[in-house]
Amino acid sequence: MLGYVKAFKPDMKIRDFELYQGVYCSLCRALGRNYSPIAQLFLSYDFAFAAILRLSAAENGCTFSRKRCPYNPAKKCSVCSSKQELDYCSHAVIILTYYKIVDNLHDAGLKSKIIACMLYPIVRLMHKKAARLAPEAEKAVAEAMALQAKAEADPSCCIDAAAHPSADALGKIISFGFDGNKKESLYSLGYMVGRYVYILDAADDLRSDLKSGNFNPFRAEYSDIDNEKCRNAFIKRAREMLNLTQSSALEALDSVEKKRFEDILENIVLDGLTNSSENALKKYLPHTKKKTYFTVD
Repeated sequence: MLGYVKAFKPDMKIRDFELYQGVYCSLCRALGRNYSPIAQLFLSYDFAFAAILRLSAAENGCTFSRKRCPYNPAKKCSVCSSKQELDYCSHAVIILTYYKIVDNLHDAGLKSKIIACMLYPIVRLMHKKAARLAPEAEKAVAEAMALQAKAEADPSCCIDAAAHPSADALGKIISFGFDGNKKESLYSLGYMVGRYVYILDAADDLRSDLKSGNFNPFRAEYSDIDNEKCRNAFIKRAREMLNLTQSSALEALDSVEKKRFEDILENIVLDGLTNSSENALKKYLPHTKKKTYFTVD
């Protein structure tokens, strides 16, 4: 995931934001505990969403305590006691990071390739441990990367086919370990959020991909992005796809049997995703000057 799946803080209650931040801090601690402080650099609020969702659906209770932050001893943060779910999510962070680095080694620009080359030996060692401790997540991501490469090698690949592998992998990661209707609803939610992220990332990167020649499912239809008519059609199409996917994600969220964190999850899936999409698409809109109502000499 790429930084799009995060809460919209202005619409959150203070208590909910403290819990949300607490899960993030707890996942950071899990990465440091299971791997190393270097692994904590790969954490983002996207992974906090996965942890909160699994903690919300888990049968066991979830308690928090106040502890000092290792990197800022003057600050106390909430720490979650549910190590099993946090450890699993920390393994998923490393697995996804490893495959992202491998992908950058092949397809990214020069700067990203240099960074990937520097990180690869370290992350490769972490990945061996993560793959052993979370083989189901490793299998899901490895299969998704192979299918993604195959899909993107096809110039006529549509956005639905291109988005499926990563969406399927996230659905499997989030729903692993649950049974019955709960597993199905968690998979559906993870799938739709993963699909949303793929579509939004493709829309966000369209202009840069057109310049670099990288694969983008919007590229064939909206290659003349600097043309106003083409640009408006692209924005309309992207918003339609994102809105439909978000609507399906909200339906899946409603079907999940949540035992806690319901308001936080609704904020992320509704307000957070909407805010991310508007921030990503606004760069394609024409810049307008702010109105001046009066001046003072």
